[in-house]
Amino acid sequence: MFGWKGKILRVDLSTGNRSIEDLSPDLCREFIGGRGAGLKILVDEVDAKVDPLGPLNKLIFATGPLTGTGVPAGGRFVVVSKSPLSNCIANPCCGGYFGPNLKFAGYDFLILEGQSPSPVYLYIRDDVVELRPAEHLWGKWSTDTEHAIRKELSDTLDDWELNDLSVVCIGPAGENLVKFACIMADGGRAAGRSGLGAVMGSKNLKAIVAGGTGQVDVADVKGFGRAVMDFLEEGRNNRVLYNRRMYGTWALPGRANKSGTQATRNFQEGYSKAFEWYEDPNHVRDQIRVRDEACFGCPFACSKRSRIKDPEYPWTTKGPEHESMALLGSNCGFGDLDDICRANYLCNELGMDTITAGATISCAMEMFESGFLPEKDLGYPMDFGNTKAMFALLKKTAVRLDFGEVLAEGGKFLAERYGHPELFMGIKGMGMPAWHPQGVEIIGLQYATNNVGASHTKATLPFYDGRRDPEEHIKWTKHDQDYVALVDSAILCWIIYHGPLWGEKLQVWLNVVTGLDYGSEELRLIGEKIWNMERLFNLKAGLTAKDDALPRRMTHEPRVKGQVVHMDRMLPEYYALRGWDEKGVPGPDKLAELGLSEGDEGNP
Repeated sequence: MFGWKGKILRVDLSTGNRSIEDLSPDLCREFIGGRGAGLKILVDEVDAKVDPLGPLNKLIFATGPLTGTGVPAGGRFVVVSKSPLSNCIANPCCGGYFGPNLKFAGYDFLILEGQSPSPVYLYIRDDVVELRPAEHLWGKWSTDTEHAIRKELSDTLDDWELNDLSVVCIGPAGENLVKFACIMADGGRAAGRSGLGAVMGSKNLKAIVAGGTGQVDVADVKGFGRAVMDFLEEGRNNRVLYNRRMYGTWALPGRANKSGTQATRNFQEGYSKAFEWYEDPNHVRDQIRVRDEACFGCPFACSKRSRIKDPEYPWTTKGPEHESMALLGSNCGFGDLDDICRANYLCNELGMDTITAGATISCAMEMFESGFLPEKDLGYPMDFGNTKAMFALLKKTAVRLDFGEVLAEGGKFLAERYGHPELFMGIKGMGMPAWHPQGVEIIGLQYATNNVGASHTKATLPFYDGRRDPEEHIKWTKHDQDYVALVDSAILCWIIYHGPLWGEKLQVWLNVVTGLDYGSEELRLIGEKIWNMERLFNLKAGLTAKDDALPRRMTHEPRVKGQVVHMDRMLPEYYALRGWDEKGVPGPDKLAELGLSEGDEGNP
């Protein structure tokens, strides 16, 4: 096989048994890898009604055929499971080096099942696969965990061997089953959203170490070389990619603020005066940048590492990305960059998703100011802009201390507990990202219909609202959702291939690497098939059309630009375009077209 290594590593944490299985060529052809193939494995092996934090749920680390080949921006991996936050499918994508290193060890997929009786970490290096004790790592923050493991391994490995290893781990939030805990990788990258850090914690798995001496072969070496050179030449003269290299996502807060889409004060507003100076991304870069960092095989280095100007926080931090800047900043009522970096640092080290953490805290702030959440419960006055209380509650949330026990369940739980579910700005239990839907209406449809809950990474966020009529927006949403399913299956970087260098590039890479000659229509149908399989899984898990809904504020309170999001008009049109009935259920004709059946819904 070209592109794929052809092996699946399966580890039963309950028994300690490890096995290696052959990867089916049919699975590769039909679902490519990553998100698609990981989904198929989950659907075949896990009941959609399973308890996400129980031993029967599985955690699948998935690479794609492009991972580790040297395809520019092809160094990511996907984690597929059932989410404890949304109770539906989860497939967060993460950069860094772990995906390629898992491939170099010889494995396309790592399937984790069961539950270890005590804390362990998994060590993978070529043919060596071992579960090692991790009681001494339990309770450590993310960076400390990685440093401790590397120091431990230095007794038996040379420096070059250590440098070729990647570590993914959980922080205290994952250990304590915080519903929005994430999996941290390679010194600050995150498989965020969805709460899969809690799934990893429920299995008593503190970390995974992966590396190896293998390589990934491609089918057409000369064609691959030409495609790389063409890509780099095209990218060299692309203004969007230049901005990615210079600023990462730091150019977006100002853009969002000017367009009225910057989440502010729990989405009560779409503009923050404190973010006006962010309109020049050089201000951000000059203030906090330490260095640019790249994922494996990426020439653009869009990730930024930042300094924290506080002796209490002696480390640098990865990011913060725009979504973190908004949800931990403007949406909580402040704009000081140093404070945002502190909050981002805490979330990374404690192992919590920055977006849902910010959405939960901002919900608490509005409830406090509205008189619905008493100070005696919180332990602090929790008005907007109170960073001191925010930092304290983030720490308490990670260990479920005091009111952190409530916050650890997420904003949806918080708002419902105090009788005001309308004040949680989220979908399917997942907090909304930075972009205010009332600023660009179609963003609301994209959030609401996303299979994983509110996400900004599963379709292109449009800034061209006036250029297309509403029907064209809906068509574009469906097309883009299906396309991104392909990106996450190959696996390519959403940041790069979601913009100027996408479309035919994916097809070129797949064909020169695998030699399978994928056609454009075949790829389109694969993307649509993946999206529909995720939908079937969610329906079997208990979700309905009622879950494809925005918070009432978005549809009934014209707070931004005097407009609301017309879900009552858009959602039926979207369902019809997808070939679903009025309840959002894929119809028999659509299932037949995609080669699906009711058995493709998580019912082993």
